Amino acid sequence: MAIACSSSSSSPGPVTGSGGLASGGTLPLPGGSGGAGAGAGGVTAETGAKSGTGGGGAVATGGASISGSGSGGSSAGSGGTMATMSATGGAVGGQPGSASSGGSPGSAGAGVAGAGAAGASGATPGCPGVPIMPDATGYVSAASNAPGIRGSWFIYSDCVDLKGKNCAMVTSPAATSFPNVGGKMCTSGQTSMAIGAWGAGIGLELNDGPPQMPYDTTAHGIKGFCFQLTGTTIPSTGIRVAFPTKNNPDNAYFSAVTTPGQHTVLFSDTAQGSWVTKTSAFEPTMVMLMQMQIPSTTTAPVPWNFCIEGVTAIMQ
Repeated sequence: MAIACSSSSSSPGPVTGSGGLASGGTLPLPGGSGGAGAGAGGVTAETGAKSGTGGGGAVATGGASISGSGSGGSSAGSGGTMATMSATGGAVGGQPGSASSGGSPGSAGAGVAGAGAAGASGATPGCPGVPIMPDATGYVSAASNAPGIRGSWFIYSDCVDLKGKNCAMVTSPAATSFPNVGGKMCTSGQTSMAIGAWGAGIGLELNDGPPQMPYDTTAHGIKGFCFQLTGTTIPSTGIRVAFPTKNNPDNAYFSAVTTPGQHTVLFSDTAQGSWVTKTSAFEPTMVMLMQMQIPSTTTAPVPWNFCIEGVTAIMQ
């Protein structure tokens, strides 16, 4: 797959790319297991003429009730003490049981922790929508997602336009591959301040044939994408989440993100840059790529070291 890069200093972005896509995204972590069980009723009883049945503890939410019995004694024991809640979703332990006929209440039984319903606390939110999960080489198979997105993650830079001289230095990934690193697509490097430099970036093909073709987001019911942004160095110029189209590969519609965390970028939230003098309408039926563009500046090199993971397609 050939890589065509823009020569514009303000809007980097190739129409095509080669490389691989990362596998999968992070999954929400389950909440803590909650709940406490009921107390056991009447664990011990004194020796006597009569026997009786002790009252069991009341059922706690998510916990099991356990009833106890007195053995030939003067009475049954009272209900269990409160069990400790381990997470949201459980309730307090059993209530005291009533004394059996023939005797006075005995000592309290020990509370027993029950298995409660999973609580909400501790859960890690993830992106909504359909996961766009790449394999170990960075390739997304059409069979792996309902909208049929297929293509590779790739790296690109102004080195094509500058013929490899005084251009952006991409430390990772290598130009020939884009491996999945634990479910993350990671990149690092530094932009150039040279005349004609515009920066670098990473991207995902949406309909790589071959040949590469436009992807109709309208027909597939996609209105945007969501992802998690992590890393030690988010570029100071921000990251432009851009969507080049067949007839507008250079001055693409984009939305900038500047902080780590979860980001949702809808097509309706994007716009062309303020420097674009001849604007055009967005083409949702002819989207070629999703790009993470790293703009350069003429005042200082812009370092970056970040990862994209958990990508999903946001459906209509």
